[in-house]
Amino acid sequence: MSEQDYASKDLKRRPFRSTLILVSMTTVVAATTFLFLFGNVLLDVTSFVTSSDTTTSLGVFFETFIWATIVLVLILGAVVISSTVSLEMVTRRKDIGLMKSIGTLMDTIFDHFMAQALIMLGSSLVLGVAIGAFLYVLGLLWLSSVVTNLVISSSFPWLHVVGLSAIYLFVGYFAAQRPIYNIVHESPIDALNPDIGTKVQKVGYLDTFGLPFRIATKATGRRFTGTRRTLLSLFLSISLASLLWIGGGLVEATTDAYVIRSMGTHVVAVGDADLLDQYYAAYSLTGTKLDSSFDFMNESYMVSTDLVAALTGMAGTGDIDQRLLSYETVGEGPAIIWNPTLEQYEYIGLNRSGSALIVGIDWSSTISDWYYEGAQVNASSQVWIGGQMANVLYVDPLVQSLEVQGASLDVQAVAFDILNGGDVAYMSLDQMQSLYGVTGANLVLVQVERYEQSVIDQIADLADDYGMAVYLQQEVLEENLNTISAFWMLLQPLPVMALLSAFLGLVNYLLVSVFGRLRDYVIMRSVGAGPMFIAKTMMAEGIDMGLKSGIPAVLVATFSSIYFLVPEAAVPSLLYLPVTIVTTLVALMAVVVLAAIPVYLIFNSRAELRVSEFSV
Repeated sequence: MSEQDYASKDLKRRPFRSTLILVSMTTVVAATTFLFLFGNVLLDVTSFVTSSDTTTSLGVFFETFIWATIVLVLILGAVVISSTVSLEMVTRRKDIGLMKSIGTLMDTIFDHFMAQALIMLGSSLVLGVAIGAFLYVLGLLWLSSVVTNLVISSSFPWLHVVGLSAIYLFVGYFAAQRPIYNIVHESPIDALNPDIGTKVQKVGYLDTFGLPFRIATKATGRRFTGTRRTLLSLFLSISLASLLWIGGGLVEATTDAYVIRSMGTHVVAVGDADLLDQYYAAYSLTGTKLDSSFDFMNESYMVSTDLVAALTGMAGTGDIDQRLLSYETVGEGPAIIWNPTLEQYEYIGLNRSGSALIVGIDWSSTISDWYYEGAQVNASSQVWIGGQMANVLYVDPLVQSLEVQGASLDVQAVAFDILNGGDVAYMSLDQMQSLYGVTGANLVLVQVERYEQSVIDQIADLADDYGMAVYLQQEVLEENLNTISAFWMLLQPLPVMALLSAFLGLVNYLLVSVFGRLRDYVIMRSVGAGPMFIAKTMMAEGIDMGLKSGIPAVLVATFSSIYFLVPEAAVPSLLYLPVTIVTTLVALMAVVVLAAIPVYLIFNSRAELRVSEFSV
């Protein structure tokens, strides 16, 4: 009989334990396979939904979030598989000792248990990939129903699946090999003693909650090989769920905040009706970019200075932001800088050209507060440019210049703005008036103190007296925020599946831990421990491990979301982060309690529990 056949039959002789490990690894493989495949699809979907001219500036937020998820999923799957396999082989310590005591050769023992590990690993990969692929197909069907005009490729990503399976097989093989090798080379008496090499923690931070917690402290305090990986796998599971929950909320709030900062709130725009229609079509995420067919600098579009003065003196109005708009051909100004490494001057730039909306503003009185990378404007010869212009037109925008109307203006910063899809440049109003030989402005933004219909009607009546119209920018802002929210809805399967994965991870840990120390629980039950006491002990162990891995995981996810996912992360209020962290930890404790319930039910439903494959 071959070693593989013998190992297979040996697994069938202990069906419950073998099924437990198989289910544990299968659920992990299924969850991570879905998250990995669906995450890759969401990258393509994100490119699709942000491919319109006015939404390109949002792509970086979604892509950064999804890439962070995919990387965490890869690490999580590898760690959980390796920890589960390693911990299972460690629990076979006594069985290995029995085989050594009856004279079985070390090579035979090693091959026997490695064959068992590979059978369970291979079976879980096949089942897990199949289940994950099925969930992936369901996810595609859901995506096609919520994203109109989305074309789903009929080809299955076999390369991704093969690559992911190869990673899991690789880490699982070496995770199983090491504990088997170490135990095989011990003496039979050492291998038969389960407490060899352990260090029991005497006092735990939950001991004051009663005997079940003290027992759990002693259990989790035993440092078996694989326990660290188990803590790491729980840490990564909870980190992923927390990152998608807390980080997703922060990224969405930051995206909203950037849009709000650039547009301003409670703003009523005054100008020519046609000009306003063109401008706000380019400011809407569902609108269209500008082209050269509309002449913003037409003299009839200029707003009267008397109207500006009347708006300034009107009751209920706040800041008045005068702007001068023009759609122009622009060029990438080159730069010549000294390269200390090469010890020579270096030419920066490709002399590219394009078209963009040029906006002249009064930097001291603008209602906008853009997020930007670079420096503030401190001279009339300096400009800010939008992110899309910086990406498409420039090699290194912060050392180059903007060429427009025969002038070369230094680029001081790259600002986040969705106006015209990020193809926009901001310069001093005085400088732009000088370049174009005009006075005044063709757009006036009025920020009202009370956004009420009566105030809006007063502004509209006054604008009508001068032959101008009004446009409610607040409505465009709210429409843009709703569009961003709709984009984020596409990512909801990721946090839902991550939370499910964290729940399954805790269930798997408790199952493996409880049935790995089955003799302890059987003895507790035989000496009269009641069902509630045993259930409390199981919950206590889950809470102990959950807090050890969960508190650092939530903190790491929170700080990663703030400092790595997006720059200058925005939060809705001062209480947002504390409330979210506490809510996440409470949810974690709820998950631990819920995870302990099926573990206890499975344990309590078995009248006869076999503690070893050699038991009779």
